[in-house]
Amino acid sequence: MTEELKEEMRKLKEEIANLRDKIEDSTERKRKREPGIYIDVGDRINDYVTDVMEGVAEGIHGELEKSIFIGPRGVKMGIFKHKKPSWEEHEKEINFSRASQIMSALGHEYRLKILHELMRGGKYMNELQEKLSEITSSTLSSHLDVLEEAGLVVQEKARGRYLITIPGRSAYKMAKRITKFLERRNQR
Repeated sequence: MTEELKEEMRKLKEEIANLRDKIEDSTERKRKREPGIYIDVGDRINDYVTDVMEGVAEGIHGELEKSIFIGPRGVKMGIFKHKKPSWEEHEKEINFSRASQIMSALGHEYRLKILHELMRGGKYMNELQEKLSEITSSTLSSHLDVLEEAGLVVQEKARGRYLITIPGRSAYKMAKRITKFLERRNQR
């Protein structure tokens, strides 16, 4: 055997030993891992995590934009400066007709159920129909119209998803709080 061949054999044996060590090390790490799915992204872990997080952030931003900034009369964006009114100013600001319309929209069990479903995210008519199977499609449509007219719900576009507005979220939470308060009070 020539010296060159011996040297090459030594390098190959060394490389095989290194590969064997890597395999054993990898096997040992796999045994120590908790159950789950692992994706080997190599040295690009930061790029991968950044891409995933950006995708999640974009999705959340899109949903928030749709549910928060879409009002009953279109898109509303911007920062609103609002000083707290005095009691007299507050009483003058109340539009009793509008308040009555909103309270009337909340005054039906089915409408509250619709708002409850929309609190979890926008839904198409067929999705609402599946979740609220006790309501016929024509009745569901009628209740959605009432909620939309009151400004508690908007529809993305013709035959699009229904979304709850910020006033709709507030009204639903208010109805829930009042109910809990009165139930606790009546239990005394």
